[in-house]
Amino acid sequence: MQRVTVIKLFAVLVVCCSCLVRWAEAELVLPFHHKFSQKAKEEHYVRGLGSWPFPDPGTVDFRKLLHQHDLARHGRMLATTPQNSYTFLDGNLTFSLFGGLYYTFIDVGTPGVPFLVGLDTGSDLFWLPCECESCAPATAPIYQDYGIDKPFKRYAPLNSTTSKTISCSSDQCNQLLSQCLPNEQAQECRYEANYASVNTSTSGKLVEDVVHLTPNSGPQTPITVPVVIGCGQVQTGSFLDGGVPDGLIGLGLQDFSVPASLAKTGLMADSFSMCLGPDFTGRVVFGDLGGKSLTKTRLLKPSNPRVYDTYYVKIESVKVGDEVIAVGEAALFDTGTSYTYLNSSLYQEFISSFENQTTNYKRFAPGTTDPWELCYHTSNTTVVVPNIDFVFGGSASMSIRFPFEALQYVNRTLAGFCLAVFESNVNIIGANFMVGQNIVFNRGARTLGFEESDCYSTVTDAGSSPVVQSPLPSSANAPASTPSIPSPPSDSAPIPAGLSSDAATSSLSLIALLSLGLVHFLV
Repeated sequence: MQRVTVIKLFAVLVVCCSCLVRWAEAELVLPFHHKFSQKAKEEHYVRGLGSWPFPDPGTVDFRKLLHQHDLARHGRMLATTPQNSYTFLDGNLTFSLFGGLYYTFIDVGTPGVPFLVGLDTGSDLFWLPCECESCAPATAPIYQDYGIDKPFKRYAPLNSTTSKTISCSSDQCNQLLSQCLPNEQAQECRYEANYASVNTSTSGKLVEDVVHLTPNSGPQTPITVPVVIGCGQVQTGSFLDGGVPDGLIGLGLQDFSVPASLAKTGLMADSFSMCLGPDFTGRVVFGDLGGKSLTKTRLLKPSNPRVYDTYYVKIESVKVGDEVIAVGEAALFDTGTSYTYLNSSLYQEFISSFENQTTNYKRFAPGTTDPWELCYHTSNTTVVVPNIDFVFGGSASMSIRFPFEALQYVNRTLAGFCLAVFESNVNIIGANFMVGQNIVFNRGARTLGFEESDCYSTVTDAGSSPVVQSPLPSSANAPASTPSIPSPPSDSAPIPAGLSSDAATSSLSLIALLSLGLVHFLV
């Protein structure tokens, strides 16, 4: 039985206003950290921005905040060739927000204007606030809270020489979005996109414009890529709270999404990955096909064409220690959901199996460790717990490396640990079950893959994108400056450890959970 190596990762990743960008093998790499993380809090105080506006990580209020975010997000459901490598011209930095938890900078139009936009695997449209009739306040405090000294933007198609109106007769006027009537083919394509959170939507008109990319090596000649953009004139619901004041990039499966537009250029594969590291750090990579160690499962295709097509997979079984729970149900992979949710029958079998195999520790009385149901007393810094593996379609097995949170009393003494999962009426594999994994959303092949990763080492065995010579013109009016690109860490950097597997049980370091901020305080 192995012990756990404890490492801190976020210091490698996060800077303030200059954003880290790295490319490898025709891939776009976007590092991120979580809006509510300890790192974000430290930056907040360093910049003298006043009191921290969110609860401290690990507190009851912090867990409630994340849980409330999940409930809002799923309200209706829950009751690599270097010469061909490109990056966003203005750099990027990501934080937590409504709908996608992470956002990044992207330059749009000619001349290029930078926007701070959300990354959302649960939707498809790329939209920006534009010609606003009802938008989030331009003075919302999120930028200042996180050291971003830029005002909120409003996209102005008339100010961009590359902007083109999309008419109702255009193939780009997608039927999933279009509000066009049969007798309006010559009119501009109106759209409305609704989101899972109740009464939350964006509506306006569709336009085509360019986003700016720059090579990672060789001559630094920027290029532009045309994409479909929603000129969001009216926002409702949660979008008015400032969560995505600069817009949202949908990373879903529809052919009008940004990944689809990038793939159509031939610059990179129709695939992207999100690698979630501990303490809410990691990266997003466009064009990533995964490495040789990638385990893949097929995405489920809805039999009913009216059912939204997104990143659903089949759970064949769940292995808890030496017990196998047969499942045969669908689950949504969603990086925008903080925790994992299991439907009632699977949830009950799951926690029952874990409890039956965790006999060395006394369970906390029900109701004393909210929001978690299954928590155990211990003052030991290392405990032995059952391994947890989810087996998806095609016998694709993914080890869950950080499914727990440490428990502390308010005086900071160790109290125990909890299994961090919620009961629901649907299955959602949330971000906490993806930590330590590089999740590859291969849209072209309709597969979802995963491989253990530290999220920072260069992937030397990654599948390269099929690349053709780009027909796209250079951008003469693109911004002149590009972000500095640091040297990546060595390939030999250690993988973050939380659970070290040995047969049916693992040695879990509670100190590792504490150091990574995976902690819940008892009151």
